[in-house]
Amino acid sequence: MTSAKAGSRLFLALAVAVFTAFALQANVARAQTEKLVVAIGTAPPDLSLQTYYFALENGFYKQEGLDVTLMPFNGDATAMRAVVAGDADVAAGVGLAIPLRAIEAGSKLKVFLATSPKMDYLLVAQKDIANVKQFDGKTIGISGPGAVSYQVPLLMIKLAGGDPSKVKFINIGGSSARTLALIGKKIDGGVLNSSFASRTTKYDYLHVIGDAANDLPNFIYTVEVATERTIKEKHRALQAFAIGTLRGAQWALQNPEAAMAISQKILPDVAKDEIAAGLTHFAKVKYYNVSGLLSKTAWDFTVDELVKGNELKQHLKYEDYYLPEFSKEASQKLGVKQ
Repeated sequence: MTSAKAGSRLFLALAVAVFTAFALQANVARAQTEKLVVAIGTAPPDLSLQTYYFALENGFYKQEGLDVTLMPFNGDATAMRAVVAGDADVAAGVGLAIPLRAIEAGSKLKVFLATSPKMDYLLVAQKDIANVKQFDGKTIGISGPGAVSYQVPLLMIKLAGGDPSKVKFINIGGSSARTLALIGKKIDGGVLNSSFASRTTKYDYLHVIGDAANDLPNFIYTVEVATERTIKEKHRALQAFAIGTLRGAQWALQNPEAAMAISQKILPDVAKDEIAAGLTHFAKVKYYNVSGLLSKTAWDFTVDELVKGNELKQHLKYEDYYLPEFSKEASQKLGVKQ
């Protein structure tokens, strides 16, 4: 009987030990899973800003111990306000002017990643506008004040010798909304991502009159930004975000057909052939920046142009407001040549 009691006690002790081990393991796993809220600068997100969704759908963030919530906003400035207010941790896919203007206004921000710094914008206009200089008294649709969709046509007009002050810029929304506004003749012009621009070729009253990638090769398209506080308090989470996002970029370039299925869920109103054309083009030209690094040359050019256009008061230095370590560590882990 004594032997039986001893055996029962041993079994009970082992059971408790096993249960405790599982509980501790579960607690560690929960402790290692961090959360990030990411505010995306356009709604719905254009193809050029879908690396976050590719990472999320493929489980790349989870594999890095990160729980990511993606929140698309109608305009870069709105997404940036969410970060400054503390409603989001990261502003993703926003033009450089937006965080730099917030910095000049007193916000403590840093750029820490650049997944889509290259331009993917074509300037599309009604047929009566023959070239970029002919927008005097005309309307151009944008996603919001200060957004890249505003900065790009403004600079293209200036470079062509036109006068942007004579152009009326109207808040319409992202590329999808601007495409519909052009087709419906509600605006005279607007910059569109390549996939949306391809749709306009079906209408004989619309045509492409400028390519931002050619006209502004060093102008930064979008970046990822966080507050200094978030960088300090959620450094590991931001590093995991950088790794996951760059994995998403790599995956999309290597698997455009699989990426198309995800993009269709994000952009259900966009024709399948348009999405296919856009992602195939991205894969061909290696559009996504799989290193995540931002060049000083591009920074200086973009900031100088923003100062000339009175969008910024002074030249904010690359070394002061860009943190390359997140991209460098991610590139090293992913085996990407820097």
